[in-house]
Amino acid sequence: MDYKTLVALLRVRLLPFVVAIAVVPADVCGAPLFESDETLSITITAPMRHLLRHRRSQQEYDAVLSYTDAAGAVQRLNIKITTRGHSRLEGCDFPPLRLIFDPEKSRSTVFEGQRRVKMVTQCKSGPRGKDWLSQEFGIYRAYNAISDYSYRVRRLEVTFRETESKRWQRVQKVFLIEPIGEAASRLQREAIRPLQIKAEQFSVVETAHNMLFQYLIGNTDFAVKRGPSGQKCCHNGRVLAEPDRNDEWVVLPFDFDQAGVINTNYALPDERLPISRVSTRLYRGFCWHNAELLQSIALFKEHRSDITDALLPPELSTSRNKRALRFIDRFYDIVDDPQGLKREILNKCRGPQALPVAN
Repeated sequence: MDYKTLVALLRVRLLPFVVAIAVVPADVCGAPLFESDETLSITITAPMRHLLRHRRSQQEYDAVLSYTDAAGAVQRLNIKITTRGHSRLEGCDFPPLRLIFDPEKSRSTVFEGQRRVKMVTQCKSGPRGKDWLSQEFGIYRAYNAISDYSYRVRRLEVTFRETESKRWQRVQKVFLIEPIGEAASRLQREAIRPLQIKAEQFSVVETAHNMLFQYLIGNTDFAVKRGPSGQKCCHNGRVLAEPDRNDEWVVLPFDFDQAGVINTNYALPDERLPISRVSTRLYRGFCWHNAELLQSIALFKEHRSDITDALLPPELSTSRNKRALRFIDRFYDIVDDPQGLKREILNKCRGPQALPVAN
């Protein structure tokens, strides 16, 4: 057998093994939780009825999380579970949750490296609640298209089971939010909790992106310079800083359930703002970022299809899809029109047009 024939034969015999290696599912290889777009099905068994009745106490409960991995093996993790949140903790039928992992017990699973992970649940039952959840998930994915300085999210389908009763069961779609420590590591920064941020400490480019995105989705439920009374910065945002630098700070936004593009029935703007409905947009960016804002607008136009696809998930009901599309199109009508841009955004900015130069 000559050399060429031998090489050809080896290629044919080795090809199935090469293909097999290429298609090994990610979670078998220990890929991080937030590096997959696949919906993960899990079961959480916990004293759910007690947790729901006493949600305001935010007590931690023992729970068992189980799922079948890509190799067909059932993985069971002992975790803790608790409620979290503020307005949703009070107003939702099913409150948002936090999953607490023991890193030693979650090794070699899809949850390896996780400690405290936020879970966004379906606030209200029925189609309305499903739409709200899908739209908020889509907001995170839309911002992913604009900036790496954004939280990654992962869809789950969860079967919640009651520890004390085999009859009690709830099945719903949810999503997890990347922990801030993981985001900081990914972006080679560190998470900090300052009492407040001075204007000159902002990354101008990333803050312009953030402010324009908040305007696009019609969200005013945030603050990037300080936190709520008595708390560290920031309201619905976490600060990332480069090591040993006191500037170029970036605020990663989260919690978008009050956004006008969703328009939940419990969403209300802060009474100090000059709007009475969340569906009325209000630009809350800073005037000294206006020059960079034009670059942000160009980026938003470039990624219009990605943003629109994310904000209009395929499972969204027809009526909500139409309303959300009108809301998105209205944003682009404004930024495409020089007069509209000036009237609705540039003239609505906060603070002086330019910061004083330090001596």
